[in-house]
Amino acid sequence: MAEKSIRLSPVFSLEEEMDGYTPLRLAIGAQGELCVLLTEHVPAYIDGMFPPTITEESRTYRGIVIRDGCKHVYDFPEEKWNYHFFEPIDHGENLLLCSARAYHHGDGKIEQNARVYSTDGQLLREFCLGDGIEHLSVTPDNHIWCGYFDEGVSGNFGWNDPLGRSGLVKWKADGRIAWEYKETGNRVIDDCYAMTVTGNEAAFHYYTDFDVGFTQSGETAFYITDIDGAYALAVTNDGSRILFQEDNRFFCTERKGSRYVRRGLLQFRKPNGKKLSPLLVATRGPLLLMMDGPDLYLYDISGH
Repeated sequence: MAEKSIRLSPVFSLEEEMDGYTPLRLAIGAQGELCVLLTEHVPAYIDGMFPPTITEESRTYRGIVIRDGCKHVYDFPEEKWNYHFFEPIDHGENLLLCSARAYHHGDGKIEQNARVYSTDGQLLREFCLGDGIEHLSVTPDNHIWCGYFDEGVSGNFGWNDPLGRSGLVKWKADGRIAWEYKETGNRVIDDCYAMTVTGNEAAFHYYTDFDVGFTQSGETAFYITDIDGAYALAVTNDGSRILFQEDNRFFCTERKGSRYVRRGLLQFRKPNGKKLSPLLVATRGPLLLMMDGPDLYLYDISGH
């Protein structure tokens, strides 16, 4: 399989903003914003396995939104929620913070793990997007796509009937379900390994089949792959090509009939020629955002 080396230059450096902070998550917003979530410190896992939803100690989260070439920094001090996702919402006017986990305590007591803030730090609303969120992305039409890992599908943290039981849910901006995946041809999402948003629709790669599904107007179309367990995918707008990230390898594929066929391997390099080793990766449609140290790199697979 052919390998192609691509040299990229950083589009932004966050060295100053990262001082004293640890990067948690990257995202590309609905209006093309580059988003980074940082925290003062990462809380310990429960029994070394599960992240807590709320912690005894508080911390400051820092959200960075890069829009039209300008960096906007938002600090959220004295937070006890354990956040994992950060994106603009409400057509870019407000900010969404969300935890991947949410407890169901019984008797209707459900943790509201999604919280919407104004840009001056005022809490505007909160709601629950379910437990076990692996992927989250806000759409241009102001919905929220969530893909769930196995605990979110099967139930954990007190959930007998998990909100993420389908594996893939599209939410309204106030926390009501707009659409959820229905089993199609015996295809069940046990774990949504990878997800990206193209326009207002979603593409996803899932266990157990490891095929790719595309939502379109309430229906889902599937294509076969030989990629087993990619954790990120970038998709051209016409769906003709997909770039899969599997570990630190990036596989180019092309759609042929009902399947995606491997066409090559991409290797990204820094301006000095050294291999780029991204700590964090995010996608939206054909865009691939990577973070190596304090530097952000952006690649559009449409031109490949």
